[in-house]
Amino acid sequence: MAISKEDNDLLTCTDNGAPLGEMLRQHYWIPVVPSAALEAGGAPLRTKLMGIQYVTYRAGNGTVGIVDEMCPHRGASMALAMNEHDGLRCIFHGWKFSVDGNRLVEAPNHGGDEKEFCKSIKSPRYQAREAGGMVWGWFGQGEAPVFPDFPFTYLPESHRFVTSVLVPSNWVQGVEATMDTTHAGALHQSFVALVSGNNERANLSKSSKPKFEFEDSPYGFRYAAVRTLPDGNQYARVNNFVMPWYGIITAPEQYGPSTVFLSVPVDDNTHRAWFVHFNLHAPLGITQFTISPDVMNFPPLPPGDENNNWGQNRSVMKRGYFSGFPQHFATEDFAIFLSQGPRLDRTKENLCSSDMAVVRVRQQILKSVKEFMAGKEPRLARNPDLQYKNIVSFGGVFPQDKNWQSLLDDRSLLGILASQS
Repeated sequence: MAISKEDNDLLTCTDNGAPLGEMLRQHYWIPVVPSAALEAGGAPLRTKLMGIQYVTYRAGNGTVGIVDEMCPHRGASMALAMNEHDGLRCIFHGWKFSVDGNRLVEAPNHGGDEKEFCKSIKSPRYQAREAGGMVWGWFGQGEAPVFPDFPFTYLPESHRFVTSVLVPSNWVQGVEATMDTTHAGALHQSFVALVSGNNERANLSKSSKPKFEFEDSPYGFRYAAVRTLPDGNQYARVNNFVMPWYGIITAPEQYGPSTVFLSVPVDDNTHRAWFVHFNLHAPLGITQFTISPDVMNFPPLPPGDENNNWGQNRSVMKRGYFSGFPQHFATEDFAIFLSQGPRLDRTKENLCSSDMAVVRVRQQILKSVKEFMAGKEPRLARNPDLQYKNIVSFGGVFPQDKNWQSLLDDRSLLGILASQS
């Protein structure tokens, strides 16, 4: 069941004109930075995506913009630029670019007709958009794809929180872990025990051998991991994979907060892990994500490296904390990614029955890339039936004589979302 080296490269590589990187730029809106990281008139941020360096900023008038890092004049970094009311001014020679379309509007060192000269400079124009506490960019040509207006993009700030961190591993390792439900009962078992008490979350670790049921969708797939509980009832977690990097994970408790996990490629060996924590029904309050001190650098990475087992704490393991990484449940995941190496060699794997969701993620990404390479529009990229705002994950306990779809009968999520449209 291991994949070939060729397919592993197609699946993971985004840099230097790799087909995957070109497909992602053309067919998807890409999360760039959390909105909270940008101050109006503040310092521009260097932001790398799929091996290309950009600069993201919020002009003094509040509008967000995305530009190539290198000034088209003589290659100075626009991260050093003056952030003015309506654009960026390169500090090398004073060239100014507007935030609305990245047009050159001033070239004070040009001796000829300045307006005509400015018109002659063709710099890339990237669409930027804010929604859901995130700045998104589209880096393709022609008509932009449908914007991913997930349910959380309609919520007030009190109901959602966005944080992120740069992780030195390939993006697919993050996506796979998000969709791998059985690792929660092993890697995260101590975290689950700490926060669960006698609620639904405790059911995660009561059976490590769930039965999987899959449903294809216009955006990817959703799957139910169904576990039989000691009392004879069944517990299902129904999660969604949304191409290309979204894992929408169900709320552990009914009407509690859910999380969207994103693993966005920075380059072949690095990704930005995003966490969109939200509650459709109530303000979030204090959670393991809202305590973030820095939305560009939280949750914390492991405190060490391969020379000291990434800072694993054997003392807390002896006292019962299973993973040895008590900082945050995401730190546990990051430790695994780092231990796998910058870009996992999937040719050496030995997969089992619980890896079906991981296999399906790989299949859908690879199929899309190969469609793109063949000159076709990837089926999952611009499907006319795609309705991001109606994608919800759910879970709960139900009797053996019912199926997991019956859980939707007890939840009004779809009605709530319909009222947002």
